[in-house]
Amino acid sequence: MSGVERHGRPRDPENDAAILDAALDLLIERGAAGTSIEAVAQRAGVAKLTVYRRWRAKDDLLMAALEHARTPDMDAAPARQSIDELVSTTAELLSRPRFRALMARVIGASVDYPKLVTAYTERYLQPRLNALAQIAQQAIDAGRLPADTDPSVIHDILASSIGSVLLQHGEDVTAAQVERRLRTLLRHIGYRA
Repeated sequence: MSGVERHGRPRDPENDAAILDAALDLLIERGAAGTSIEAVAQRAGVAKLTVYRRWRAKDDLLMAALEHARTPDMDAAPARQSIDELVSTTAELLSRPRFRALMARVIGASVDYPKLVTAYTERYLQPRLNALAQIAQQAIDAGRLPADTDPSVIHDILASSIGSVLLQHGEDVTAAQVERRLRTLLRHIGYRA
């Protein structure tokens, strides 16, 4: 959560962006444990106090950096997508090395920084998982998945495949490769495009 400046000059939005970009870069490079307010300030080219005026703690800063990292395609309403569209957009997102590295760092922070992972899950991941259940149910209703398919199985299949891609952090993975893998898994459970 962002702190409130009560005195002095108005906040400079360029400083905010520089701080959040620096925090995100350091989170990806060093992980949550290796990121400090001091390192963020140095990377952003601002005073440490400038960072502390905006974010009281490192957890708050890292949560803000994750929000800052979201792009319009990440915020697209997944519930309005078909399974085919969801597979395509997910594959494109997972083909981005920076996104994969960020997700690997967020997952890796779960032991020491559970608030960071909880906030990310609540704000970003859970709404998408809920939407995925709706999308799966629509595919069942449309006869594209067997009538006895449990929508939670679709979630498990896609989530495990996404986890597998994230573990390939150091490897080049194309959107086409990820999409092919997701579609193959869906076909194995009876999905008809």
